[in-house]
Order: sequence, then C-alpha cells, then structure tokens
Amino acid sequence: MERAGLRAEQPEPLAAGGAAAPAGGRAEWVPLAIIYGLLAAGTIFVAAITPNFLSASNFEAILRNTALVGIVAVAMTPITLSGNFVSLGISQSAMAAMLGFIFLIREGWSQPIAVLAVLAGLVVIGIAQGFIVSAGLNPVLTTLAAGAIIFGIAAELTEGRVIRMGENRVGWGNDELLGIPLEVVWFAVVTIVVTLLITKTVIGRHTVLTGANRESAEISGISFRWVTIVAFVIFSVGLTIAGILNAGGFGQGEINSLSTLTIDSIAALLVGGVAIAGGEGSPLRSAGGALLIGVISNVMVLNDFSTGGRLAVQGGVVVIVVILLELLRRRRAVR
Repeated sequence: MERAGLRAEQPEPLAAGGAAAPAGGRAEWVPLAIIYGLLAAGTIFVAAITPNFLSASNFEAILRNTALVGIVAVAMTPITLSGNFVSLGISQSAMAAMLGFIFLIREGWSQPIAVLAVLAGLVVIGIAQGFIVSAGLNPVLTTLAAGAIIFGIAAELTEGRVIRMGENRVGWGNDELLGIPLEVVWFAVVTIVVTLLITKTVIGRHTVLTGANRESAEISGISFRWVTIVAFVIFSVGLTIAGILNAGGFGQGEINSLSTLTIDSIAALLVGGVAIAGGEGSPLRSAGGALLIGVISNVMVLNDFSTGGRLAVQGGVVVIVVILLELLRRRRAVR
C-alpha cells in the first residue's frame, strides 16, 4: 500500500516542474499555432511587398535553403527537450561528416559503406559527448570543446585546402523525388521520424519528463544518462544526414563550410518555441521555426539586405518570438 501511494504521488512534481501538456492538448498547440500563424502572416505580408516572392522557383529556393538547418534543428530537439540546452559544435560536426564522406568517395569507397562509416564516426562522437554530459559536465562547454577538437583535427588533416570528390562524384547530389528536392524530402523524413520518437515511444516520453523535472524523473526510475546518450545519438544522425547531403550537392568542401549552421539551427529551435531549459517543445515546432527563419532570410535577400542587416533582423526575430513564448508559458504557469 505504501509503495502504491508513493507511485501515485510521483507525477505531481513532474507537472509542477513545467512538463508540456499532453500532445494534442490546448496548451501544447497554442505555441505551435503562434509559430505557424506568424509564418502565414509573414508570407502574406512579404508577398505583397516583394517581387518574385510567390514564384515557384523562389519557394523551391526557400525549401532548399531551409532543409539542412531544419534537419539539424529537428535532430537537436531531443537534446534541448531533455534539459541539456543546445550544442555549440554543430557546424564542426556537420563539416566533419561532409569532409569524411567526400574523402571516402574520392578514395573509391562505395557510397553505402562511406555513409555507414561516416554515420558510425559521428555516432561515436555523439555517444562520447552524451556520456560526458550525463556525468555532470556542462553540455554547452562539452559541445563547444568537442567542436573545437573536431575543427582542429580537420584543419590539420586538410591543411585548410578544399577537398573534392573528383571523378567519383556522386550522381544524386541535386536529384529530386517526385519533383521535390532530395534535401527537402530528407527534412520531411527526419521531422516525421523524430516526432514519432518523441511522441510515441517510451524514450521520447522519458526525454520530455527528464527535461521538465530531472529529479522527479530519476525518482521515477528514468535514467538521465540513457536519455542524454540517446538524444545525442539522434542528433548525430541528423548531423550526418546534413553533412552528406551538402557533400553530395556540391561535391567538395573545406573546414569553413557550413559555418553559419550552428547559429541558424539554434535560432530555428528557439523560434520554434522549444524551451531552452527543457521539458517543452516538439520537433514539429523546430521545423516550423526553421521555415520561419528561411522565409525571413529569403525576403531579406530579395530586398538586397546586407549580411549584417540580415543577421540583425534574424536576431531580432529570435528575441521577439522567444519573449512572446516565454510570456505565454508564464501565463499558463500562473493558471
């Protein structure tokens, strides 16, 4: 009887810690509706003031430019949901996947074996980071250090040169599936798979509960180490996909490739309404945030904004949306 009473009382700290409402509940869908409402309103507004915005070729450009950022933001969502903030080694890890794939293809490896080798390498790096973070080291410092190590090794091995596939260049780099660019298809696939993992599996539910209230989750028997390592593995798979797609599209790369991927992915995740402290959000929100950032960037390019101007506007949008969502969370908490 005593054990039964204890088990009945355990969910209460989780709810008090700010766990997301059940999927499909009003509290869950309000922030998501805000993000997509902003995207729709912004699209209508810029369509009226920007020439060529509504052309099919421009929409394809938006989706292409959003895809890699979206893949990484969606794949990073489990890390943030678990309470481990974000990774600051995104650009370096994706760059390593890209250069590794290019090098192996240039050396004559078959494409499936090259993909598996790169994936295995990134997953090992992800597991190592997950293990260190779960042992108590700050996740921001851990991923920042990992990124620095990866960049340093890549710089030494390549000597800063551009690495090319050469005559073995893959033929699918710019392919389409049913008229949809390959990277956009992968963006959709990754979003669907990670969403199902978070909403329909035990480890997904454990991830959200751990981010909402780690102490209560551990009392309930949830392993913080296991949740963290799985989150980093999912993230590593997303980085591998992004790096290989970029390699296939361009057939070459160097250490400064994908240099803006870190800030763009974090911006997409935050604009998507994923709580930086964990416990609230979804991969679908991160995908919506990536699309919103992509539309804003596209509009600024069409209107000849400078690089500095684009970064300033993007940063402003992130700040405004994050403040609005935080105010919404506090209002819900008061209720």
